[in-house]
Amino acid sequence: MAYRLLSISRRLFVVAWLLVLAGCAAQLPSLAANEVRAQQTVDGITVTLDSGRAPRVNETQHFRVTLTDERGRPIDGADVYLELEMDMICLGGGMPVAEAVGPGQYALNAVYPMPGDWEVTVHATIASHTYQATFAIPVAEGAG
Repeated sequence: MAYRLLSISRRLFVVAWLLVLAGCAAQLPSLAANEVRAQQTVDGITVTLDSGRAPRVNETQHFRVTLTDERGRPIDGADVYLELEMDMICLGGGMPVAEAVGPGQYALNAVYPMPGDWEVTVHATIASHTYQATFAIPVAEGAG
């Protein structure tokens, strides 16, 4: 009987410990129907970029960046900005700076000045080291 109680208490301990560990991992925010998500891992840091599903020229686009470490824990206190480039004609859409909005989450807005294939590079400086992740985003002509 004592062995059985010990076995049950060990199982409960393991389950409780797993729940604690799961609580330490960053929870990615839910996506709206008009958003898409992309991820890259760079030197152990996972960069998640949430952006509009069908961005258009001259319309404000909302971006959310989530940074997590190799254990999935949110990274706070980073300096984050985006670099928007269109290589075909060396056009840049600016370098908007993000604002912290939650555990490991940073948000900002930007505008694409013309249609085409854009590269959005997330620059995240954490403890004097900068991590970069580049995402391809096609931008359509505006509504008119």
